[in-house]
Amino acid sequence: MKVVRSVIFYAIVVVTFIIGTLITIPIVWFSRNKIRTYQTSARIWARMLARVSMIPVTLEGLENFPKDEALVMVSNHQGAADILILLAYLPCYFRFIIKKELFKIPFFGWYLRKAGYISVDRGAGEKAHKFMSSAEGVLASGEGILVFPEGTRTRDGNIQPFKRGSLLLAFKAKKRVLPIAVAGSFNILPPKSVFYNLVPIKIKIGKPVSLDKYGTKYEQALVEIHDLVKGMLEAPH
Repeated sequence: MKVVRSVIFYAIVVVTFIIGTLITIPIVWFSRNKIRTYQTSARIWARMLARVSMIPVTLEGLENFPKDEALVMVSNHQGAADILILLAYLPCYFRFIIKKELFKIPFFGWYLRKAGYISVDRGAGEKAHKFMSSAEGVLASGEGILVFPEGTRTRDGNIQPFKRGSLLLAFKAKKRVLPIAVAGSFNILPPKSVFYNLVPIKIKIGKPVSLDKYGTKYEQALVEIHDLVKGMLEAPH
């Protein structure tokens, strides 16, 4: 049953992505905000797939989500399904910071660029400066950004240390951080698995954290926000 369900789902993913994109492209021509149009299409697609997958998802802490504030959202990264889940269930428009390799995927990478998602290159120098400028510009426009500060998916289901530069954007832009914990998604598609499992997912949204209190104590902020997300994961579900 799992094999049949997975094959059908993957076929739906591909077909709906192609059809949805072909429908979106002409709509964009008449849109004032082209990036937002692509993002709206992506959210509709993600929500449709979330329902089709039949994976049960619960959301806790919606009251902590401030309205009309550009935040740097930080989430643990358990598996490939996290992007789809967060896109489908978070109640706001935001930009993902995504590793550059995904932008190289034919057609899909093109859509990521059109939707305004930000490519991150772990190198330094001019590329890092360009990335930071792009991200700050998004925050200045009033739109939030979501970061996976572990840098990559966990390989054992446990939250990994946050990369040293993962909160620099929030510090530099002087924006509050919204901690998010995604529990259960590691078991949807564990490493080396091809067919997905129907396991319950829980998204927990914490209270926004101001970095002002840390002053120049960046390392302390990094550890404490990591521990905050970890604590949300370990709390009873």
